[in-house]
Amino acid sequence: MKNVIKAVIADDVESMRMVLKKLLTNFDKIQVVGEASDFKQAQDVIQEEKPDLLFLDIDLNGLTSIDLLSKIDYKPMVIFISSYSDFAIKAFELNAVDYLLKPISLDRLTKAVEKVNNKWEETDNWSDEANAKFGPDHIILLSFDNKLSFVRINEINYIEAYGNYTKVYLADGRLSVTYNSIKIWDARLPEDVFIQIHRSTIINLQNVVRIEKWANDTGRLFMKGNDKPFEVSRNYFFQIKKKYKM
Repeated sequence: MKNVIKAVIADDVESMRMVLKKLLTNFDKIQVVGEASDFKQAQDVIQEEKPDLLFLDIDLNGLTSIDLLSKIDYKPMVIFISSYSDFAIKAFELNAVDYLLKPISLDRLTKAVEKVNNKWEETDNWSDEANAKFGPDHIILLSFDNKLSFVRINEINYIEAYGNYTKVYLADGRLSVTYNSIKIWDARLPEDVFIQIHRSTIINLQNVVRIEKWANDTGRLFMKGNDKPFEVSRNYFFQIKKKYKM
């Protein structure tokens, strides 16, 4: 297990960054490796340092740190910081570890760091079994309106990319936003039930109504309970025809 959790602080107020850095000296496992005062600076230092944990002010000089997360190519743990509670629900939909209101107290920060440590240990203890393929009846936990529910894999209707996150739509119409990429879902979902039809979309074959040719060798696919057609990109349409056409 790694002994240090590398952290970056992004806040447009210098005094806030100084206060937070000082508070974090109370936690031996947290090492601040960089800081930023605006969106671009934050993006650069995150890409350079690849920290394990981000402390992000919601407002970064007019741009939001929620948008910032879609600009980086990996998934660190995130604690959002704000003077307002307006973005709290959105933050937790994006699987943030915590949401801290300013001014930050040591007691409240301690609780957030405890959550970070728990998540860090869970991640470090993942086994090969945890990364194995799901079966159609495998049960997972998904969050809906900040409440966790057990869901069988075959209840998933389709999955769409959402920046560094994914939107998971169930057959019953419920929606969950998860801190996983399309690539991770594709690696774990059962291949005989789920197929990728676009770089940003995976669908449940059992719920497909029809698929048809479209312009420029692409396709359109229609799902049960959904009026909108799904785009099937040229490469994936070719692969689907090659695998399934008799």
